[in-house]
Amino acid sequence: FVQETHEMWFTTPSGNKIQGWYILPVDYEDGKKYPLAVNIHGGPRVMWGPSARSMFHEWQHHAASGYIVFYCNPRGGDGYGEAFQRELHAAWGDVAFEDIMAGVDTMIDKGIVDEARMTVSGGSYGGYMTGWIIGQTDRFAAAVSQRGGYNLVSFYGTSDVPMLISSDFSSEPWEDQELLWKHSPLAYAHKAKTPLLLIASENDYRVPIEQSEQFFAYIRRSGGTVEMLRYPREGHEL
Repeated sequence: FVQETHEMWFTTPSGNKIQGWYILPVDYEDGKKYPLAVNIHGGPRVMWGPSARSMFHEWQHHAASGYIVFYCNPRGGDGYGEAFQRELHAAWGDVAFEDIMAGVDTMIDKGIVDEARMTVSGGSYGGYMTGWIIGQTDRFAAAVSQRGGYNLVSFYGTSDVPMLISSDFSSEPWEDQELLWKHSPLAYAHKAKTPLLLIASENDYRVPIEQSEQFFAYIRRSGGTVEMLRYPREGHEL
């Protein structure tokens, strides 16, 4: 079955209006609560919609597996004007975290989500945000972070798009390394207690695999639960 996509708008604690969508699981029944699969887009200059071509099959697979699927367009993405995009400038983690978690709370308020069975996932910048989230909260039962960037300092030196950091933070690493470290999920990885699966590609030049290797090492050595799946001969798009 192909499940219907439901549009929603919600307001964050700072007063921003965010657009999102949810998909109910196959055989959904009123009065029951279901596990929630939160999906986060990459970019960060990306805009998802009701049937994003690159993700629709995954969302439908989640729904067919018994999950409620939730996704949204947090600040920083395309489609909502320059001011909306600029909100993310030099604030990659904090701003999107507020937006995504406000959406999760909105879903919980509908009375259909089992709060003990929530998971979060994303790729590229979405992987960055997945890593950021589990370093800030333990509300999720599990996480899958795909080809994410976790250390913005070393990302600058190994990625094929180093200017993404220069432009989004208005700084080179040698000018304000502390700023980039503050906004790196790796800085908080030792706090992550959410069981995590890392997925990365060995021929990824956009977000090199060393990013996932660092995140894996920090979580494993600080006592967290983590596994890493490596794809040889694959690039960023996996």
